[in-house]
Amino acid sequence: MVVAHNLMAMNSQRQLSMVSNTLSKKAEKLSSGYTINTAADDAAGLSISEKMRRQIRGLSQSTENAEDGISMVQTADGALDEVQNMLQRMNELCVQAANGTNSASDRQNIQDEISQLVTEIDRVAETTKFNEISLLDGSIAKPGRNTYTTAINNRKLESFQKKYEADKEKFRLKLINGASAGKVVSLSELTNTDGTRIVYFDNKVVSTQTPVGAATGNANLDKVKDILRNEIVPNAVEEIINAYSPAYDFLQGSAIGMGLEFTNDPGSDALAFVASGSPAPNALTYKLSVNMAYLAVDGDGNLTDAARNALEVTIVHEMKHAFMFESHTPGMMTADSFPLWFIEGMAQTAAGGYYNGNDWVNGGLGITTDSGIDDIRAALTADRIGSGTTASNYGTGYLASMYLGYLAGGSNLNALSIKGGLGNILAAIRGGNSLENVIKALTGKTSIADFENNFANDGEALNFVKRLTELVGQGTGGVIGNLTRSDDILDNDANPNVTLFQLDTDSDTVLNQYPDGYGVFVGGSASNKGTAGSMYPTAGKVSWDKPLKFVTNKRATGFGSPLHVGADAGMSNKIMVYIDAMDAESLGVDKVDVRTEDLASISIERVSLALAQVSAQRSELGACQNRLEHSINNLGNVVENTTAAFCTVFFPIHLSVSILNTACRRDIRISVNHILSKFVAIYM
Repeated sequence: MVVAHNLMAMNSQRQLSMVSNTLSKKAEKLSSGYTINTAADDAAGLSISEKMRRQIRGLSQSTENAEDGISMVQTADGALDEVQNMLQRMNELCVQAANGTNSASDRQNIQDEISQLVTEIDRVAETTKFNEISLLDGSIAKPGRNTYTTAINNRKLESFQKKYEADKEKFRLKLINGASAGKVVSLSELTNTDGTRIVYFDNKVVSTQTPVGAATGNANLDKVKDILRNEIVPNAVEEIINAYSPAYDFLQGSAIGMGLEFTNDPGSDALAFVASGSPAPNALTYKLSVNMAYLAVDGDGNLTDAARNALEVTIVHEMKHAFMFESHTPGMMTADSFPLWFIEGMAQTAAGGYYNGNDWVNGGLGITTDSGIDDIRAALTADRIGSGTTASNYGTGYLASMYLGYLAGGSNLNALSIKGGLGNILAAIRGGNSLENVIKALTGKTSIADFENNFANDGEALNFVKRLTELVGQGTGGVIGNLTRSDDILDNDANPNVTLFQLDTDSDTVLNQYPDGYGVFVGGSASNKGTAGSMYPTAGKVSWDKPLKFVTNKRATGFGSPLHVGADAGMSNKIMVYIDAMDAESLGVDKVDVRTEDLASISIERVSLALAQVSAQRSELGACQNRLEHSINNLGNVVENTTAAFCTVFFPIHLSVSILNTACRRDIRISVNHILSKFVAIYM
């Protein structure tokens, strides 16, 4: 039998199919310009090429970011140039007004022009924007620098005023016109605080500590003492400082002691508490008392995990009280100056209002994740803040304090934003602002009482409580632990070098004797009670040596603007641009007054300090622009060289013609060679 076949034709067909596939792939590479078009072309190579492509495109976008940053900096610099021109004109007017040939009406006319310039400086600061980002209102300022600059400038002005007063007395100069004609203008009249409350600020507090009271020595509790002294308390201190920045930053590294007391009182409802007292104007006593009746400790003195978790939450709450005692004395030591719901509610914000052993939301108020708005309204109405019930102080007070922190943090429901908001609130109060003013600014209410009476019916507040309860879930709800952590909110590592509120485990009370003039004992008044020649900040080497006066500034709340100039994540690829508030108040020219010769002379110094402040800011912006230009140059270099490497490896200019020559007719080879020659000519 004979089987018909055409093997030669079959072979030819197979070869033609192979050549056709090869030609198709090569043509695809020629048309796209890439060696790798699909993962099948080169599986490993695709991973490498996409990584390089990501880097190239990311760096290219970073170049655009830096160029946008330069545009933003130039916009701010242009506006500051005009502010500087207005300050130069103000300086001319102040010098003109200081001349004795001017009449009262002349100086009033000069004052009118200055007032217009002050208003225009405020308008420029308020309206100068780049892509709807305000540049000169302090929203991208360096944290704390506005306040510090104002304090330094005030000190320079104070020194100048004192010298001016002394020189006037020396030469028996008197005011010859105006309301104070024939009088020497006093320092208090010149500085005119307008009722602004002033507090003192020291970077570090070193107190002399004296043990008070009997030793608590109990050998069975030595392990608990060590854990409290070396782990729980110092870690709580560090967490609170970090969480409530900038309210407590000034206490970092301070040496303040606290005694430790153990009790056994099953009739008490407290696991632990911090007691503080002020037996003298420059002294505070601190004691941490722990109730062993509620603390599970085995025969060897070891804490169970559950007992430690409960103790950590309670200690965080109580140490928050210690911070408030230290920073807001005497206002936060009693409810006379602050309502109890705010004192306890703020402490609860640290430890949480949802913790199973400290639950004043679910357990006290009965609010759960299943509660609707009407249920929440009913619960908050039943235990209205300010009503005095325990649930209202610890539960509703906690929710109200968290709500204020939420508003102050930009109305973002996350731990980071609420932390920042709470820190800003406490910093504002420490800076001399009243709780009532803070509440009015945040909520639009007319008073603390208005806020208390309407909290349960505020739709936004009710919605916040519902969302917060859902977010916390099984967590503690405290900012220490980022709201959602359920237990073990502190690290268990030893941290024995923290000297702030360091426990003396041999004494139940520690008396801290502070340096003369330490601000916590004279804060919150409009008078300057600092002691000249005290140890802060220059050990009495200058006549005006005393703690800096930090005055509240509504615009000193910025965090800078980060420019991302790299392809990868990380702070090393960010260039921070800081532009401080440049309004008249922040520059110190809002009080420029030239209606008398003396006031005009003082105003010359005010404008001079403002000019120096604007010049320093412009200098910083210029340096930032130069840095950005260098960054752009470097990014361009990296993009160019990375692209060159990418092209060398992945562009098909090395395509072998020999493969195409195999089993191809001459006219096809000519056509392909023509295409290749054109391609090489273009890409070479």
